[in-house]
Amino acid sequence: MAPTFSLGYTLAGRYRILDLLGVGQTAEVYGAEDLSLHRRVVVKVLLADLAAHEEVRRAFRDHIVRASTLSHPHLARVFDGGQESGAIFMISEYLSGGSLEDVLSAGRRLSVDDGARLGRDVASALAYVHEHGFVHGSLSPSKLLFDDEGRVRVSDVALAGLATTYRERMTLDDARYLSPEQAVGEPANPKSDVYALALILFEAVTGSVAFEGSTPEAVLRARLNAPLPVRLELGTLDMILAQAAVPDPRLRLDAEQFSARLSAVIGDVAPLVVRPGSEPLPLLAHFEPREPRHSIGFRAPSPDQIVGAAPGSGGGFAHVPRGRVNDALGDAHGPRGPLGRTPRFDRSAYDLPRAPRRRWGFLIAALVIVVAAIGAGAAWKSGLFTKKQVVPSLIGLTLTQASTALKGDGFTVTVSQQVHSSSVAANKIVSQSPLADSSAKSGQVITVSVSEGPVLVTMPTNLLGETCVAATAQLSALHVIAQCPSSAAIYSSTITLNDVARVLYKKSVNPTSVPREATVVLSLSKGSAVGTTTTTTTTTPTSGTTTTTTTTVAGEGLRAVPSLVGDDQAQVYAAMHLAKLYFTTTGPNSNSTKWTTVVSENPVAGTMVAWHSYVTFTVR
Repeated sequence: MAPTFSLGYTLAGRYRILDLLGVGQTAEVYGAEDLSLHRRVVVKVLLADLAAHEEVRRAFRDHIVRASTLSHPHLARVFDGGQESGAIFMISEYLSGGSLEDVLSAGRRLSVDDGARLGRDVASALAYVHEHGFVHGSLSPSKLLFDDEGRVRVSDVALAGLATTYRERMTLDDARYLSPEQAVGEPANPKSDVYALALILFEAVTGSVAFEGSTPEAVLRARLNAPLPVRLELGTLDMILAQAAVPDPRLRLDAEQFSARLSAVIGDVAPLVVRPGSEPLPLLAHFEPREPRHSIGFRAPSPDQIVGAAPGSGGGFAHVPRGRVNDALGDAHGPRGPLGRTPRFDRSAYDLPRAPRRRWGFLIAALVIVVAAIGAGAAWKSGLFTKKQVVPSLIGLTLTQASTALKGDGFTVTVSQQVHSSSVAANKIVSQSPLADSSAKSGQVITVSVSEGPVLVTMPTNLLGETCVAATAQLSALHVIAQCPSSAAIYSSTITLNDVARVLYKKSVNPTSVPREATVVLSLSKGSAVGTTTTTTTTTPTSGTTTTTTTTVAGEGLRAVPSLVGDDQAQVYAAMHLAKLYFTTTGPNSNSTKWTTVVSENPVAGTMVAWHSYVTFTVR
């Protein structure tokens, strides 16, 4: 496929294309010169296959606008964006220092301290973009670039998630850094980026990938329930990376926690500086691990200690007066004795100690036995020899259910804290220690955290009539994720074209509050519909009373809520279908099909609402 723009082409009258740097799964990447500011920039053009989808084009434009407001020392900057000749493009910062992929491909490995610095810098950038509503979702060494001073920058935040839905196949490189939740088809979340960074740091320090496999499926399958492998080279990073790569994202560190723990390892604020070329990074290639320990601190006594060899008696000559050794033992080559024969030795003449060697041996052996007995008793008392059980998973259970599940194994449960959770319902367990499937002594206390439900965020009252970009930014500051898909657009006679006409959270229209980190859909206005029709429907229920319902429909735009108070199910279904409106029910029998009568409706009858809006009926 030919490049979208030829070399020498001046894009938007300002950016002269210099070279084609590459083509990824989301964009064509060009090197260009900004003729206005006389600097080198990067042009990223959305691939034509993706640009064919309206929702992708909208998302890319939205990402460019939002990403251009981000500013972080370890984040590649976005300068500009636009559309030309049917192609959507983004202008971003040019970073001349290469990528971490280049460093690793050259066979260079980071020291533990430099690995911690790299991770701290990248994790701080991830925490920043997560706070502003972005999830990278495809972090890899090739996305970690270095500027001309050798400092790391996270790139391609504005391309996050654009190609995920339309990816036809997955390569081995694509799968190498995906999180377990992405491996089973779930969308990426902020902690997916943390998992990817943990794998990158593991590879940068050890020189090998964490999970091997010859196919993408094998690589992903290997990490589903597996912890990060233990490697001696990781040193103080071992436990931190293990916490950042926990398979369950609910138990995994977030980016801010990850950055803080990596900062504690190095104890300074100096950023990692990677120099290309002749200045190699600190290496661990010649690291020789110490001999592994095979005990937990107890070293068995030597045979000499058991039988009682006296200290300092290596040869028995410690107290022999100088010059008389030969007199004592005889000269093997002289007249005092033949070769190999030792003359009679009179110990008393040389004042040598007569240590009771065998008695000392018995005393030491007895002492060892006593110490061992005392240690065994202490171990028994502490439960070391108590039978161990596999700890069951308590996540998602109530305390009553957890107590029942643990009763058969002799465990007990206690609550350490109550936390807010958007994924676990209130009064159910969010996390536990020890972890599920680990071994623990029968009778051990399992400590759990219990959910208080999600943190609720009060929704702004001025979202209707705002642009998608402005409303998204406003919600992002409240830690609410907003989307503006074209499929959700509605007709509106009161809201300007392409401005927000409705806010949806699940089935709730224009909610007053939503959980923190929730995703809401902003329906943009398609303008007023042309043509208004009025339809009158006459129904005769089983009571014999004739009811006339009038529905006003403004094309595919606004229409009046029909008056259905006192009507039964059949009448409600018929009238709402005709009005092209949806409805929900509330009341004692609302969760079943046994309700018979509408008591009230919200909005009230006659209110003009958009096509496919929801009306709530109180029923009995």
